[in-house]
Amino acid sequence: MTATLGALTFAEYATGSRSRRGEIVTSRRVPVDEYVGAQYYAPLLAAIPVALGSGDPAAVLTVAAQGLELSGQERAYAEASAGLLTWWRRARGEIVPVGDSVLETGGLRVDVTPHLGYRTRTGTEVALFHLKEAELTRDAAVAAARLMQVCLLDLLPGATPVVVDARRAKAYRIPPQTNLVKLDAWLASQAAAYVQHQATAP
Repeated sequence: MTATLGALTFAEYATGSRSRRGEIVTSRRVPVDEYVGAQYYAPLLAAIPVALGSGDPAAVLTVAAQGLELSGQERAYAEASAGLLTWWRRARGEIVPVGDSVLETGGLRVDVTPHLGYRTRTGTEVALFHLKEAELTRDAAVAAARLMQVCLLDLLPGATPVVVDARRAKAYRIPPQTNLVKLDAWLASQAAAYVQHQATAP
């Protein structure tokens, strides 16, 4: 069975410490319906496109945060929502439809599903949102952005991929001087490393 990871999770694995990489491999052995990590931000992620396309984004996000039961969810949603709203005010975007894709590299299937597509005064963009408390590293953001860039024909042709660290309202794009050939080779090697790690982990 081919291993599958989401784009941000794979980027986190590729750039993570040894212990973090081990945590990601271990977590993927838990059935999705029992994996707390998969449930933790799901209501917020579902509400984001609706909220940012509405006349009152803050109100929609507030509703999404009601009735939360998992430990720390209320604070996590409040911090992520505040940062997202700050970023969105700067972006001044208009929501547009966005597709999804699957990228196969190094024996790994990577689910590339942007959380948002939008149009600004300078063009269209597709975004993934990092909602966790731990700060998103630049390397992880660029890796995830590249995964979207490779799949743009399926996502939103001509768009610019953006990865947003929601709690810090910080957006990352691929630097223009990036050597994409080397980046792609590194991503393929990290995908192969994940597949091997998953197969041999105790």
